Amino acid sequence: MVANIVHQFVLVTTAIVAGYAAIVLFLSFPAPQRWAVYLHWVNYPFFTDFATPEYFGFGHNKVRNVQITAEDGASIGAWHFLPSHYFMGQQLRYRSKENMQDAIYDLALGNPDYDTVIYFHGNAGNRAAPWRVDLYKKIGDKFPNVNVIAIDYRGFGDSKGTPSEEGLRMDARATWDWLRERGVPNDRISIIGHSLGELHFALYKGAIDVILIMFFVGTGIATSLAYELSRDGNPPKALILKAAYSSLPTLLFEYRALKYIPFFAPLKLFPPVQEWLKSRMVHQFDSLSRIQYVDCPILIIYGAVDFEIPGHNSQKLFHRAIYGLEAEVHYSDEWLASDPNVKNVTIPDEVSVYQHHRNPDVKLAVLTYAHHNNVGYFDYVFEAMGRTAKWVLPGEVQLVEV
Repeated sequence: MVANIVHQFVLVTTAIVAGYAAIVLFLSFPAPQRWAVYLHWVNYPFFTDFATPEYFGFGHNKVRNVQITAEDGASIGAWHFLPSHYFMGQQLRYRSKENMQDAIYDLALGNPDYDTVIYFHGNAGNRAAPWRVDLYKKIGDKFPNVNVIAIDYRGFGDSKGTPSEEGLRMDARATWDWLRERGVPNDRISIIGHSLGELHFALYKGAIDVILIMFFVGTGIATSLAYELSRDGNPPKALILKAAYSSLPTLLFEYRALKYIPFFAPLKLFPPVQEWLKSRMVHQFDSLSRIQYVDCPILIIYGAVDFEIPGHNSQKLFHRAIYGLEAEVHYSDEWLASDPNVKNVTIPDEVSVYQHHRNPDVKLAVLTYAHHNNVGYFDYVFEAMGRTAKWVLPGEVQLVEV
């Protein structure tokens, strides 16, 4: 009896260890990494008609569906959302599609009264995913003077090609260049990057809940573009990072699947294996090495109960943006609370905001009750975004005829 139990235990344990080792080995190859990092094959909502954004509740003619061409020829699908002020003032809802030339949309981009923000989403799903649609609508409602550009990276949505770190960099730069070609100066373009941990969605018909474990891309792409533009002397107006990570190789050993399962954490017990897997990571998205060179206001936001991406990722980015790599004040888990030069303003039951006197344009906001996937639902996020990007806040302008 005891021998049989021991035998079964050994078999089960061996199977678990062998399966775990097989997964680790599988993810050491480029193709499986791409599959796991981007999850672009989860093209949700499925069978989307991107040319009819009204299906998702947007006003008739408020959204332009466009294709942007990257430098390597890849075609990138995108939506351009008009500022609510412009859309309502021009009464564009009542025009026929045939009378909505590109020039009408381009006028809103080129108008100095309007800002523009590029939104880089996380992995899995496309630009029509319900939680992303909610964000576009909230930005439009909160900031009536802001154009929104939402793209699908190559391999996502209706965009062509296969995703890679370099490919997504080209997609981001192509979007920026597309705006510049339409007369939008760099000091009126802000960048938002958002990473998503677990993807929860219900199919349109039925009540099927689907949970997918995934890695992250949005904040890495946003930081990479801001770094590249700052290096070229044309920084964006602002960089806004929500639920950010410092780099993918670092996150690999910290990420908690389904909120509580640190899948790769056991490898920390075997440093040679850990370093070997890190060396095999094709996709880096190393924001930590780039953020100190970003020459624009930066807002970093995360939830205090984010179990997927530990909050010290955002804290490290905040520290590096302030002090740089050769810091006289080194980062530690206690740094944020102990640094006398960091000012903390806490709004009870809502948020704690950190700011350094050396660089007051860099802020860290910790939402008291937010977790990884609902950061965009908290009211303070939009006020902070508006103040960082210096957008006109609600109540500061009246709707008038354009």
